[in-house]
Amino acid sequence: MARNGDETGAGGESAGWLGHVCARLKAKVDEALDAVCDAPKVEGVAEAEKLARAVGVIARAAKAVAALEPRLAADSEEDEMGGRTYDPAETERLRRELEADCDRLDRLLEEKRAEAAERKRAKAAWAAGEDPEAPDRAPG
Repeated sequence: MARNGDETGAGGESAGWLGHVCARLKAKVDEALDAVCDAPKVEGVAEAEKLARAVGVIARAAKAVAALEPRLAADSEEDEMGGRTYDPAETERLRRELEADCDRLDRLLEEKRAEAAERKRAKAAWAAGEDPEAPDRAPG
């Protein structure tokens, strides 16, 4: 039974093969680029159009070959089961950052709730005819 990575071109052996293909294609694109760049000066509209088409083809080929590189980097990060490998230290760092953010948000929520409660108390005191700025007096 084929693993998921085998079918998609991912995984150890496939990543090595894809790297080989990418290197060969880069060399060929470089050869085509050299041929176009080293061509004698263009004379006439027909030659200019032919050169422009060649440049467009080379540009598209270079873009296609360059698109293989991120895939190579991703393939090298996969384990033998076809999943990503994760750095435990990175996972722990992200967990600590998340906890710190959650703690900060909890503090902000508590502050906002306390401010809302104070505004509500002041509004109730104002409605009752009391001075909301006056300190609370104990009954006596």
